[in-house]
Amino acid sequence: MYNDTIKVANKIISDTDLLDIFQKMNDDLIKYQQLARQEIVQNERYASEYQKWTLKNFDGQIKCKFNFYDDTNIMIDNYNSFITIFNSRLHEIKDMWVTYRYSYIIKEGFNIETVSQHINMSIYEDKMDIDVNLRSFDNKMNDVYELIKTKILHAPERYDRIIKKKSSISNKISIAIGLIPSLIICSLLAIIPAVRQIYGMTYVGFPIVSLIFAYLIGSILCSGKLSDLYSTINPKQKYAYYDSNKHTSVYKDDLDDYINKSEVIIGKNVDNLKNRQEIKELENKYSKLIPKELIALLFLSVLMLVIGIFL
Repeated sequence: MYNDTIKVANKIISDTDLLDIFQKMNDDLIKYQQLARQEIVQNERYASEYQKWTLKNFDGQIKCKFNFYDDTNIMIDNYNSFITIFNSRLHEIKDMWVTYRYSYIIKEGFNIETVSQHINMSIYEDKMDIDVNLRSFDNKMNDVYELIKTKILHAPERYDRIIKKKSSISNKISIAIGLIPSLIICSLLAIIPAVRQIYGMTYVGFPIVSLIFAYLIGSILCSGKLSDLYSTINPKQKYAYYDSNKHTSVYKDDLDDYINKSEVIIGKNVDNLKNRQEIKELENKYSKLIPKELIALLFLSVLMLVIGIFL
């Protein structure tokens, strides 16, 4: 007997990963059903004491219970219906339980062994637990078990760069978006004598003002979009301490909870992979723009310094 419980931590388990596992379960179930029927035909010609069985009285099943966000649930034991519901109502799934089991008899002569094996999967938006009961001398369910472990092992980390570098990514995108309009505004302000004088007093005046304006403008323009993209992938907040100077409670990211749990692409998480990819694309896009903007900033800084000194 082999028992194991797998708790998935700090991983992103995609709907594609789940579909691959479910498909493997069904493929193997069909395979052993066919082999069981073949054994019946093969053993019909022999007396009982000469029969050899590896799947006598085979009974296998995939069963799933779905719980939906509308407070309804459904139990399915037909694979095609199960997959149809999974694909069509993925965004509605609050949690689901999948039971995959075999029972059969191994018999050779008068030696008889009754076998029962199962893999149970409890799947939530923030965790996935797998309970396994396999017979060590019979490997019929091992391929599914190994596929599950492989999917978990190679799944991307939940606490990835997108989360770790959230502040720097947000600041980079904000400055990149806001720098061009900021340069235009700050350059136009040079028509005001007092501003022109400030630019001429120090070589850092124009770039500092430009970067401050760039951050403010960029934050206004992109904060809403970034907040939406991060809304379902951010760590939850937990109480940190009370700031007596500001008379307010301070909260911080609960990283321990975040790392100890996982992200399964069902329910409210259905867009998480797409959101992470969009954040990456935004960062890459504006990272390429920033060097060109900095060259423009340098050129205008020198120009404003000259104008400030001589005009």
